[in-house]
Amino acid sequence: MTQTRKKKVVRGEHVGADVLEHFRRREADDPEFAAAAQDERDKRALAHRLRELREGAGLSQAEVAERIGTKQPSIARIERGQALPRLEMLQKLARVFGMRVQIEFVPARRRRRSKAKVEESRAAERVDEGRASAR
Repeated sequence: MTQTRKKKVVRGEHVGADVLEHFRRREADDPEFAAAAQDERDKRALAHRLRELREGAGLSQAEVAERIGTKQPSIARIERGQALPRLEMLQKLARVFGMRVQIEFVPARRRRRSKAKVEESRAAERVDEGRASAR
């Protein structure tokens, strides 16, 4: 087995590709999992945008924290996507960057797969499970 710093290679294949395919199948088959995954992507997008705004304004996390009356670790957790700020904090952050918060409801993405694709995915999972149990 060959290992590199960022990627783990098993029998010439990148493990991440298998994980990503499993993740996609699970999202397609489990609406609750898909919703939770979308919530996580939304939280990460917010975190990324807040960091972009802070860096664009040339401010440190500590400076932003001081301006809104909190501590630097709170800003760091938000920017890492580990904490979801309340609306009041979002409004304070927006004011620091000369912006305002706008909340918008948009249609949820629905990923429909044909019955053939779903069955193909399930068959692939059964093959993978069979290989794993044979080891």
